[in-house]
Amino acid sequence: MKQQTQSREGFFRHYLDSTPIAMAFWRSAECYRFSKEKLGHPVLDVGCGDGFLVKVAFGERLEAGIDLDPQEVERAAQSGSYQKVLCASATDLPFPDKSFKTVISNCVLEHIPDIDTTLREIRRVLKPGGRLLFTVPSECYTNGSFFRGLLTKMGFAGLGKLYIDRLNGLFRHHHVDDAKTWKKRLGKAGLKMERADYIIPLKAFHAFERWMFAAVPSKLLKKYTGRWVFGPRGPVKWFATWWFRRALQANDDPGACYFIIARKS
Repeated sequence: MKQQTQSREGFFRHYLDSTPIAMAFWRSAECYRFSKEKLGHPVLDVGCGDGFLVKVAFGERLEAGIDLDPQEVERAAQSGSYQKVLCASATDLPFPDKSFKTVISNCVLEHIPDIDTTLREIRRVLKPGGRLLFTVPSECYTNGSFFRGLLTKMGFAGLGKLYIDRLNGLFRHHHVDDAKTWKKRLGKAGLKMERADYIIPLKAFHAFERWMFAAVPSKLLKKYTGRWVFGPRGPVKWFATWWFRRALQANDDPGACYFIIARKS
């Protein structure tokens, strides 16, 4: 496999070929940050989905991926992104101790209720000195929401909180935490957090929020057809790139997502 691009806009345009606008924007930020990391092999992808992010961000075949969704596992196997893909839970990884030099996970850990067991399992399968690279929504996803802020300014703070609570419920977010919480959680599992970088600055997040709900019907489309979108994407790519151009260039902290690196000592 060949890595597609190194720019955020390039990743965005590539994702627009096959995903809704909001998802393409969020994933482009994650791809951009993941692409800056040199992976130590062998690599395990926890919650690999259909394998598209690995193909776009790294352009190399990874050793293993796991996911709970059998349909996504089948798509990941067909993608050629992994040597082996298994339908398995992150709380019970089907690999021997010290199997991997790197574990990656892209916007998955926030969805797992039993996060402590998951992190212990990741540590177990990591070799000494191995790294865990993952993205998760930050505390700003909850506290820095555009619509929550707007409702609060209008005097509807309770409604703003209800909105963000329902949003986290809709996307099944169990852990939307700050870096200190993740550092403590990782330490408890025997992993040392080396850095937690914000990605998706708030200005960019606010642009994303305006398109987020338009992407919800695409989840049903993906479930039943295996595809997020249909139809010609040329006009969509032109419009979305124009709309998000400033957001793609935003670099202000804080951000609505973390890119976290932890290491097994």
